[in-house]
Amino acid sequence: MCGEVFANKNIDRETLIFDNLRIMQWNQNILLRYSLAVIGIVVAIIVRLSLSHFVGDHIPFLFVLCAVVAASWFGGRGPGLLSAVLGGVATWYFVLPPSLTFSRITDAGTSQLTAFMIISGLVALLTGSLRKANDAIQEREARLEFMAAAMPEILFTADASGQMESLSEKFHEFTGKRIGELSPEGWCDVVHPEEKAAAVNDWKTAVSQKIAFRRTCRLADKNGIYRWFQCRAVPIHDKRRNIVRWFGVCADIDDHKVLEERLAEQKEALSRSNEDLQRFAFAASHDLQEPLRTIAIFSEMLIRKRPETVESSYLVAQIKRGVQRMQDLIQSSLDFARINTDEVASDPLASLDDCLSDALWSLQARIDEAHAQIIKHPLPHVAAQPVLISRVFQNLIDNAIKFRSERWPLIEIKATKREDVDVISVSDNGLGIPPEFAQRIFEPFQRISDNNDGSRGTGLGLASVRRIVERNGGRVWVESEPGCGSTFFFTLEPSKSLIHTRQS
Repeated sequence: MCGEVFANKNIDRETLIFDNLRIMQWNQNILLRYSLAVIGIVVAIIVRLSLSHFVGDHIPFLFVLCAVVAASWFGGRGPGLLSAVLGGVATWYFVLPPSLTFSRITDAGTSQLTAFMIISGLVALLTGSLRKANDAIQEREARLEFMAAAMPEILFTADASGQMESLSEKFHEFTGKRIGELSPEGWCDVVHPEEKAAAVNDWKTAVSQKIAFRRTCRLADKNGIYRWFQCRAVPIHDKRRNIVRWFGVCADIDDHKVLEERLAEQKEALSRSNEDLQRFAFAASHDLQEPLRTIAIFSEMLIRKRPETVESSYLVAQIKRGVQRMQDLIQSSLDFARINTDEVASDPLASLDDCLSDALWSLQARIDEAHAQIIKHPLPHVAAQPVLISRVFQNLIDNAIKFRSERWPLIEIKATKREDVDVISVSDNGLGIPPEFAQRIFEPFQRISDNNDGSRGTGLGLASVRRIVERNGGRVWVESEPGCGSTFFFTLEPSKSLIHTRQS
């Protein structure tokens, strides 16, 4: 986009220079045009007088009329009218009998002079107008050529049958060839051999079916190096909708094409890397679970074979606690890695009320144990997978219970409208979050502090929430004040089918 603006500014600046040069040249030529008109009349009178011996009184205004036509064509209407007046006066004085006087003109001379002045005036006006129109056409063509030379693209025109008529100078600069050196296929001569047949076929199809032509192909420069170009052409019609010619442009997109290919390669490599990492996470999670179960089982067996003491019971409890924490961490990591592997449905109509009910059912034991009070408000439908959204509610509510204050937990879930977007909020009256942690808590393995029962979270709950929400076209953030609780907000893409229903 910046390149296009820069190119447009260059064209505007060069067009302004062109206009200024044209005005300067026009002002310099005014005196010359009027001078030539006077000189033309003088020459015409001299020629007429030199032939008086042969033609007598016949055709007195012929040569002067020719001078008027020439002055009108080369100088315009002003010099043409001036030459008509000067020609009439000069012919009256030097040619019409009696010569060398403005008096005693005959009736025939008066009629001839009157007819000449009328005819020469009309000729000057018509010829001058024709000249002006011709100048306008030439100026427009010169302007187009000037702009075409300033543009970085290759411009070309073809006749109604598709035969190449012209190619801009950029084509010669790029390929080193002129239009006379090309076959009737024109620019297709420099197309890469692998794409030439398709390009020629597309061009012939466009011409025969009278539709716009578009083709991406490689063109060879003067050194035989191929670059990618986007070639397009459109038909130009007359008033009867008949095609009179084709106008086309070939834009160099080689840098963009190379970048696009590199990005595709990097994307493919990144996709393979992600797949390898996910497979490794699944395998590692499975392999790590087994030794943890072995540690738990053998610690139980060890305590049974020896007399139970306070110290041994404490040690076994710590072992179990460590094993359980490790299992939770492994399972959370596995769930976090699995989020990006789940397929997203095209446009499922998910009820957030149902998703919240599933989450509350999974957390019912923790809710009862903490004596938590849940306040639910009606929630909208969104385009998302219910299983993943249930996990969002489950993580947010579980955090509200886990990091509760000395008061019994009070959790409120509701939806509000902000600029036609549904914003879901989960509020609690817990410990709150310091402002400096408002963004860090959504990063993997980031923890603020231990909760009130001394246990620590895995650091992946809120990271999973953000990944699920962003994967469904939304965003998540938190507003909190330490000691006063927190409110987590998130948005999701609305269901397209629901939008269509509302609009209907």
